[in-house]
Amino acid sequence: MEFWTEPQMASIHKMLNPRSIAIVGATPRMQYGGRFLAAALKAKDRVRVYAVNPRYDEIMGEKSYRSVTDLPEAPDLVGIVVPYDQVLDVLQESRRKGAGSAIVISAGFAERGMDDRRDLQGKLGEFARASGMRISGPNCLGLANVKDDIWATSSSRGAEGVTGPIGLVCQSGATAFGPFLVRAVENGIGFSYIISTGNEADLDFTDFARYLLDNPDTRVIAGFVEGFKRADKFLEVAKLAAERGKPIVLIKIGRSELGARAARSHTAALTGADARYDAIFAQYGVIRVQDYDELLEVAHLLAHTPRPQVPGIAVVSHSGGISSLTADMCGQAGLDLPPLGPEARDGINGILKGFGWAANPADVTNLANSESFPPIMEHMINDPRMGTLVVASAGADTQAQQVISQRDRSDKGVVFLWTGSRDATTARASPGR
Repeated sequence: MEFWTEPQMASIHKMLNPRSIAIVGATPRMQYGGRFLAAALKAKDRVRVYAVNPRYDEIMGEKSYRSVTDLPEAPDLVGIVVPYDQVLDVLQESRRKGAGSAIVISAGFAERGMDDRRDLQGKLGEFARASGMRISGPNCLGLANVKDDIWATSSSRGAEGVTGPIGLVCQSGATAFGPFLVRAVENGIGFSYIISTGNEADLDFTDFARYLLDNPDTRVIAGFVEGFKRADKFLEVAKLAAERGKPIVLIKIGRSELGARAARSHTAALTGADARYDAIFAQYGVIRVQDYDELLEVAHLLAHTPRPQVPGIAVVSHSGGISSLTADMCGQAGLDLPPLGPEARDGINGILKGFGWAANPADVTNLANSESFPPIMEHMINDPRMGTLVVASAGADTQAQQVISQRDRSDKGVVFLWTGSRDATTARASPGR
């Protein structure tokens, strides 16, 4: 079965890379329609932005059109912020105009739990699939093309300097543009796209993930999923991601009945049998994490670390306790810390001169903050059984630069586990960490 077609991908492309955006329900008030217009206008030097609201002649210095029909062109993207019972009419008018895609911010659909609202949401999906004008939402906050600084969202938050290789697809808009965006900015983690999907009347997580698999600016797909509409579609996208070596990292709601119940009331998501999804994740290498920080950190790690050619992990620290804990956590995750070979062991012992411990994991005491540390890292990462070097420390600027230099001259992965203060503004914030 073919789950994705070229016209569908083309409509998603217009949604994520619009040259023109119309906001139906734009308003001068900083509510959903006003925030969407204000966010879109930040890119008006690159994107043509149209306000649509018959109640105004001008909004935020821009001409306001009475309807989509009156626009001077067919927009690539229509943002819809009108009462729920007007959404379908706006979609039909937009299609007659020739619009390429739509984001429905409006709420009041299946999440209300009423049969007539579920039926109306179903009609949105039927319209999108029949017309070819694909829809994100309803009950979402929109999206951001972060790499090109185009924010098609009703979120009150935007950000600069968060460009990177992670594509974030999130059913919850407030989560996407709330804790994920805030934490990413704080930690220097960058996105290619931020996409909120809401109730997923039409496009769902798997559709956007499929698009991101072909996107050269996205190395890792990160997701916050309350439920999958179709397990077979997720299975196919997970299989394709594994074949292409593009990791998927997920928070998947539904481990408990309380979480499943909350998801049903939030986006009307069908959480499904959790054990079945765990089996799919294990089969295709989808990484399931538990919280916001873990999702961002794991995605960031995978985006900036080369795929290991051999499975062995070498761990070095200034602390025997930190080394032991890191080794224990690796063991629980099923990872391998092979013993050092004689060449690496003898080389490190020659540097330690009776202090510390030349092993894997290695405790090199205060030499972790000295000029002796780079040759210690060299010995460990050059061991042929090691595919990745993990440095667990809270060193000063000098050590951070030493680790970055080692990363830059090696074809193996180098990971710096920061064990110091979260408020550090020097070594922790070093470029390329």
